[in-house]
Amino acid sequence: MPISILGNEIFTKQLTNTSLVITEDMGVGSISVYSTTGTGTILGTGTLGAETSSAVDVAEGNSITISVLQKTIGPLTITAPSGCTLIIIANNA
Repeated sequence: MPISILGNEIFTKQLTNTSLVITEDMGVGSISVYSTTGTGTILGTGTLGAETSSAVDVAEGNSITISVLQKTIGPLTITAPSGCTLIIIANNA
């Protein structure tokens, strides 16, 4: 399901037992992920030299915010496995 973010509108979603894939063409410039229960993950696809991306945990009660200037985020996969609920808030670049 594509996310349409227009102007200064804010995208909000609660994820439980599912994943959300953010792609560059969605126009996301900033995204925050907060875990209300369980531990979710965020996985990018970028590399730094020879190092490849690996999943980063978002533990219960913690949040991670990712933002870029004059670019868009993506690809990025946010996953809330079984027993985990993540709150996602994003806006456009």
